[in-house]
Amino acid sequence: MRNLKHTIMAVVSVAMVGTLSFFQVSGATLKPERDSRLANSNKTESISIEATADEELKQAIAEKSSLTEGYAKVTGTTELKTTPSDDAQSIGTMSGAEDLEVLESTEGWYKVMVDGEAGYVKKDMVTLDKKEAETAAKQYDHYKKATVTSDNGLIVRASGSKDAASVGTVNGGDEVIIVDSQNDYIKILYGEELTEGYVINSGLEFADEWVTKNEVHQEIKEIAYEKAVAARKAEEARKAEAARLAAMGYSAKETKTATVSAPAGNTSKGQAIVNSAKRYLGVPYVWGGTSPRGFDCSGLVQYVCRQNGISVPRVAASQRNAGRYVSRANLQAGDLVFFGNGGRITHVGIYVGNGNMIHAPQTGDVVKISSINSSYRVARYAGAVRVW
Repeated sequence: MRNLKHTIMAVVSVAMVGTLSFFQVSGATLKPERDSRLANSNKTESISIEATADEELKQAIAEKSSLTEGYAKVTGTTELKTTPSDDAQSIGTMSGAEDLEVLESTEGWYKVMVDGEAGYVKKDMVTLDKKEAETAAKQYDHYKKATVTSDNGLIVRASGSKDAASVGTVNGGDEVIIVDSQNDYIKILYGEELTEGYVINSGLEFADEWVTKNEVHQEIKEIAYEKAVAARKAEEARKAEAARLAAMGYSAKETKTATVSAPAGNTSKGQAIVNSAKRYLGVPYVWGGTSPRGFDCSGLVQYVCRQNGISVPRVAASQRNAGRYVSRANLQAGDLVFFGNGGRITHVGIYVGNGNMIHAPQTGDVVKISSINSSYRVARYAGAVRVW
């Protein structure tokens, strides 16, 4: 029995030494080949010792080999090189978050096995953290969202430098889309018009939420189109108003400054808009939301107006030019009231009367009724229009 035990151990040792020698000679040995050798080795053992020999063999291989499972941490694809050099020939590619095995390590480079192909890649393109790899891969066709954490908001600059010109601001709690980074600054798209700018990177909290690049780029195209249409309509309305004022006896110079209140119109139509909007009290704010599942401010206005047979553009800045201007003193239920910051329209609500509006305020809030006479709103009031 003792001799039999020694004989078995000798057989296992020979198999282990042979297999380990194979791995030491060839750093690019495929995992399937390793498994095949294990399987062939098992066939030489009796059923009574197969499990023990197999486990010992695998453990020895794991301890002696440099094989480590990992993931490609790249955005898009990167080349596999024949040698650890940027100038080396490419023998294939690996894609973001793709499974791989690290075969060996050299200064600044890993030799990896990807889908049966062995080659060299820079070390910073490999990670053992699957989530990190998936995040890098997703950046290829997605933008990440973030929330402004500073209570005082952030200055938006024209480029990624503290000396760059200020082009706007974002408020605490605002959602933005992350496009890129530049030094200590993050390139963002912000506001309903998805305006481009840079903010300091310490004032943002990155959300675990993504939006496809195609979706964002399509939205930007639609916004540009709506703005062009709104601008054309505004110019047509201005000319029509100038002609009307001229017919009333105003000179050409006076028509530029003359203010005439919008006619009262059918107040029942305005009240119908308010009644429709009230049905959605309590609906959560959702950036880009245009349905009862969630609204942003202009999405609520567009949806409610559509329910009442009125077509208005998608974004607040364009909605500002969608009707006849009305003075604050002549506001009536159903009028659209606008608010801005630095000459930019940033918010819209539906006037309900008695100094109040119904609106979708911001992330984390719901559709509700608020005063337009608070110091915050008064300072940002940017006019009103009547679309009914």
